[in-house]
Amino acid sequence: MSISLEQQETIVFKAIQIYLQGNRTFSMNDIILHLTSRFAKGSINININGIKKILISLLDKKLIVEGSKFTKNDVLLNTKRKKIYNFILRNPGMYFNQIIKNTKINNFLVFWHLETLLKFNFIKSEKINGHMVYFDPNIGFEEVRKIYYFSKEKSKKIIDYLRINDIGVTKTHLSKKLNIHHNTISRYLIILEEFNVILKVKKDNKIIYFLNDV
Repeated sequence: MSISLEQQETIVFKAIQIYLQGNRTFSMNDIILHLTSRFAKGSINININGIKKILISLLDKKLIVEGSKFTKNDVLLNTKRKKIYNFILRNPGMYFNQIIKNTKINNFLVFWHLETLLKFNFIKSEKINGHMVYFDPNIGFEEVRKIYYFSKEKSKKIIDYLRINDIGVTKTHLSKKLNIHHNTISRYLIILEEFNVILKVKKDNKIIYFLNDV
């Protein structure tokens, strides 16, 4: 009986799930041998080339991962891993120590679960300001950068101060009033200007910063 490629993928995927339930690790070479033998004894007509093609498709979709003991369908069955995943979805741009602090899961387990979530493409990671941050793959990295920097206390202080002092202030003034190092203020002002949160105007040979209300 002829079956569609989609049906063949479903059959192969289910066979892999059963195989991995025996506490075995996914290996491309081992699974090809296992499936070839399994299908040869049954009524399903999928040859070795068909199996390889389907496995490559499943790997591309991150439904299976080389070296893993489970499939993508099993990833969120672990309660701690699901807790970490949901925290990241609600708080994109969080880094390792923040995840540990907020989920109250020890660092070894957080590391292990993050690696698993990354392998199966549940989350992505990028480095911002020396921190590896984690976020939903459906969110653009620029949006994650914006969320990351806007969540910083220094960003909030600058924005709040400019909101109150709407006549505009200099970088030096901000540094003194907020007790933030001049170089740090400079870095945050560049970032806030990049995201169009503040405006920079030259007035009487001075650079004045305003909050952008647009």
